[in-house]
Amino acid sequence: MGPNNFKPIYKSEITSQLNGRYSWTLVSLLTSELANEDPEREIRFEFFKSQKSGKHINLGYFGANIAQLREGQIEFDLIGRTKNQKVRFDNLQFHKRHTFLEYIFGGCEIQLSVAIDFTLSNGDPSDRDSLHYLDMSRNEYLNVIRSVGNTLQYYDSDK
Repeated sequence: MGPNNFKPIYKSEITSQLNGRYSWTLVSLLTSELANEDPEREIRFEFFKSQKSGKHINLGYFGANIAQLREGQIEFDLIGRTKNQKVRFDNLQFHKRHTFLEYIFGGCEIQLSVAIDFTLSNGDPSDRDSLHYLDMSRNEYLNVIRSVGNTLQYYDSDK
């Protein structure tokens, strides 16, 4: 997407309105959804007044990026139809999402458990097209278990 192309990622309804001050429910979003992990990529927040006709009135917008939000910038001027309107984040938190390797390097181990459905719903084991085919060189379950097990064994101390 180009710098001026935006796509909706979340729509919310107002939970309360008091003296021109609006509140929304708390929402949790991944930074990858907001800006594809790019701290400088603009995120546009747009505000609309809902109309029964479906032609909602755009009250304005503001742009920010993750870097600004992380630095604690929590108040923004609304650009658009309304004058002297501000948007303020009362509760803005960033939590780190750990990667698979961070868990492994942190001491987490993987243990493989396997369950196989031996009901006849997958076909007769003597039939070549059955997932339970008795020829071990052509059995799809066995091939998948080997493939996954061979990969995961390196993340388990007793393999």
